[in-house]
Amino acid sequence: MQRFLGLDIGYSNVIGVYGHGESEFQTFQGPAQAAPLTCLPGDAGLRAGEVIVTVGDTQWVAFASPGRVQEGRELHEDYTATDAYEALFKASLLHAAQDGDTIHRLVTGLPVSQARDDSYVEQVRSRMLGRHKVSLKREITVEHVQVVAQPLGTLTDIYCNTAHGAVLEQSLTLVIDPGFFSVDWVVFDHQELVAKSSGSSLKAMSVLLDACNEEIAKDNGGVPGVEKIEHALQTGNDYIYLFGQKVLLDDYLRLAADRVIPGVFTEIKQGLRFLRGRTVDCVVLGGGGADTYERFARSEFPEALVIKPDNSVRSNADGFACLAKD
Repeated sequence: MQRFLGLDIGYSNVIGVYGHGESEFQTFQGPAQAAPLTCLPGDAGLRAGEVIVTVGDTQWVAFASPGRVQEGRELHEDYTATDAYEALFKASLLHAAQDGDTIHRLVTGLPVSQARDDSYVEQVRSRMLGRHKVSLKREITVEHVQVVAQPLGTLTDIYCNTAHGAVLEQSLTLVIDPGFFSVDWVVFDHQELVAKSSGSSLKAMSVLLDACNEEIAKDNGGVPGVEKIEHALQTGNDYIYLFGQKVLLDDYLRLAADRVIPGVFTEIKQGLRFLRGRTVDCVVLGGGGADTYERFARSEFPEALVIKPDNSVRSNADGFACLAKD
């Protein structure tokens, strides 16, 4: 039976949506953190959700809990070439293959700027394709890999899982995907990609959390650190503790958003100049930062229909799974 996997390996989270045949989609999610097993505290053991995989001749812990990776995270454009990325990829295969040894179709995404580079796309595709030694006694084969621009996942999710598909088919649609490392946007005109009006910005959630960190320090006299803020948001908390006192995050995130996000929309609108004044009919928001970007999208495109998936954090992976299943 054909097994498929939609895989979104981000800089903050790894999300997979998988299944086989006509079965219902299943999902896994973990922190996008990995390190050699020997680099983690020796007496702590594995925590819930952590997975041991083999990278080269070394055992790695993937989906490591926040705070466990002490050597700094991979936050650069060559992320897909790192051992940490390979560890997260192999841990994802273990989840998706379950009791099998083959993933027949895998779809994943790249930032728009990288997805335009055919050689970069082929490098990622080749790395994921074929037989992989994922642990000391387990091998898993990936038979087919498709690499697409990241926001295409959210657009496909809207087509597959909402009532908006017919509207998008007849519209000029702007898809915005605010991730941790980059904010990506893609323009579709009646389902045709408008490459000149699509792009990426590095003023992403990592920059916004840096600004939030600074705003908290101004009021409270101490720096909590981006990792603490990120962990709170990942676990659904709207507060952190600093000097033993609860600090609510909403106001600081709003201040940070006001500093960072208008600059992103300036870049987006500069890209839209190639549309020669045509009106954007729909704005689709996906990714982990969709909630934060929504009020800015409504302000910048007041006449447009703004669409946000029910689960925007998972929307890219959901869309990739739809592509992989087909």
